[in-house]
Amino acid sequence: MSVLSAGLSDYETHGAKPLTVTVGTAKKLSGLGNTTLWRLIKERQLEIVHVGRRTLITYRSLEALLAPRSQPRPHRRRGRPCKNGGEAP
Repeated sequence: MSVLSAGLSDYETHGAKPLTVTVGTAKKLSGLGNTTLWRLIKERQLEIVHVGRRTLITYRSLEALLAPRSQPRPHRRRGRPCKNGGEAP
């Protein structure tokens, strides 16, 4: 999905970043689903602002969440722990 269809064409043309985006626009920009975005909001990993009845996500918190990190996070193994104390054979 292009930025133009996400409703940010004016910002991208002029080089300015928006202060906030709607949840729908955040979905289009990030590729994250509705449930994931609302979970991140609930866990306070995304900063929001309420204006009237609208919930807006701050663009800087969305950027911070999705920015590449210099140190990769350790991989968490899923499933049952190994029998030998949690270490892989």
